[in-house]
Amino acid sequence: MILPFVREVFADVEKSSAFVRAVTQVKGGAERIRVSGLTPTGKSLFCTLLHRAVARPLVVIVADNRAMDELLPVVRSLAELTGAVAPDAVVGMPAYDVLPFDNLSPHPEIQEARATVLWKVASGAASVVITPLAAAAMRLRDAGFYAGLAKVVRRGEMVDSEQLIEHLRVVGYNQVDVVEMPGEFAHRG
Repeated sequence: MILPFVREVFADVEKSSAFVRAVTQVKGGAERIRVSGLTPTGKSLFCTLLHRAVARPLVVIVADNRAMDELLPVVRSLAELTGAVAPDAVVGMPAYDVLPFDNLSPHPEIQEARATVLWKVASGAASVVITPLAAAAMRLRDAGFYAGLAKVVRRGEMVDSEQLIEHLRVVGYNQVDVVEMPGEFAHRG
């Protein structure tokens, strides 16, 4: 339950000229807007209320992974508090921890986080995406490509193991004897 005075604060933000101007720009067809001068908490509240007002997915670009990690839990909390968006629909897509031509592989946890976010975006499950500039600047494929990478397997469901193993190999999983890290699988029985 939101206390009445908190609800009034949120309503005041939604009535502010800067917020109304941003909503008008987005609804008027502006694909990009820039908002500056807000504290991190103010930015988080602005994002959540803006999503509710325009009813469209938002991409919030921040400086780096650290800024994303700081902003993400606050936006999720305010999303839950305001009821503007489901907290699990607020996602963070980290930038790789290596440069493209360093001849090194990104950390598996970063690859896993990026894959999860890209699948959520492709399937329409992401409403607010917070991402560093380095990740936003990377060239990506169309949504259908990422939607096709996911395969849902449920307990008790019959699955052709050879097709599943082939799918896992195609999407970049490594077959190992004992799974220790994301991106690995083991075949038993």
